Amino acid sequence: MIEADMVFMKRALDQARRGAGLVSPNPMVGALLVRDGRIVGEGFHRYDLRKHGEANAIEMAGEQARGATLYCNLEPCSHHGRTPPCTDALIAAGISRAVIAIKDPYSKVNGRGIEQLREAGIEVEVGLLEDRARRLNESYFKFITTGRPFVHGVIEFAADPTSNLLDWEPSTEFLGFGSMCDAVMIGSRPELNRMVVDHAINRERYRPLVIAASNSEISLLDKLQKRINSEISVVMFETDLAPDATGNVLRLQDGVAYDAGRPSISELLLRLARMDVTSILCLPGLLDLDSTENFSEFDKLTLAVPSSTYKQAFARRWVFGDIEFDLEDVSIEQAGEFTEVTGYPSLQEVA
Repeated sequence: MIEADMVFMKRALDQARRGAGLVSPNPMVGALLVRDGRIVGEGFHRYDLRKHGEANAIEMAGEQARGATLYCNLEPCSHHGRTPPCTDALIAAGISRAVIAIKDPYSKVNGRGIEQLREAGIEVEVGLLEDRARRLNESYFKFITTGRPFVHGVIEFAADPTSNLLDWEPSTEFLGFGSMCDAVMIGSRPELNRMVVDHAINRERYRPLVIAASNSEISLLDKLQKRINSEISVVMFETDLAPDATGNVLRLQDGVAYDAGRPSISELLLRLARMDVTSILCLPGLLDLDSTENFSEFDKLTLAVPSSTYKQAFARRWVFGDIEFDLEDVSIEQAGEFTEVTGYPSLQEVA
């Protein structure tokens, strides 16, 4: 790979990020067409506009696409879905080379797009910035390969590890995590719930934000009632209401369903998957995080730790209740008097 390939692939990844919140349940995809060292076409995918990043790049490039190199963070699709195959369009446009970050695990693609381009005589290279490309679409990859949403959990650490009621006000970086998720599970802190939900619904998105909640937080939902069905869908649980004659769900009004009993997080994730929810942010206070079953569902964690005790806490393996874990690929943000530690948990053992 030449140095220019790296530069152009980074640009393709930046283009893909422009689709954050606008593509689910599809992946974020950015594409560049480069000819004689110059970008002649670029674009990114938006689900609601029914046009993939590659198609946008071809349209922008026009006749200059012939002989150009494609840079794309994900393998181009090779099947008819909501749009025609991108591979057919790329072959017809006359590109001569394709640099692809990572193969698409979707069963209708999964290497077929790469194979089709090669069969057409196009030089194809795969694997440049693969790790970055996988991280960018981590929710999509989890959903496609397991059928379950990607779960970003939040834990508020205090000096007393049994306490999770702190005065943490999240950073802009953290609020950005929530805004990119398909769903938010609100917890026991009304102000934190409000901040995260407000940020999530006030960003551009093409479909409603899903809120998972218990009836203990009905006051927040009352305030949002006018936005339910248009900007918000609600899934509620943990209630003493009896099921109706048709089964477990008692539907009180359009957009809001109450389940009898309290499902485990695993059951909730299956319900969300049926709604094509690929990612959820779980705010603290509702789930029993001492449960290994619940904790093990977390793909990503943000720990809010008082900065005064952060170094002491981070000097050892993290312990929450009876659960011990490590964090990998850690990023750190300051939020007032708190330190936000975000990473990917590795469950070590139950103490």
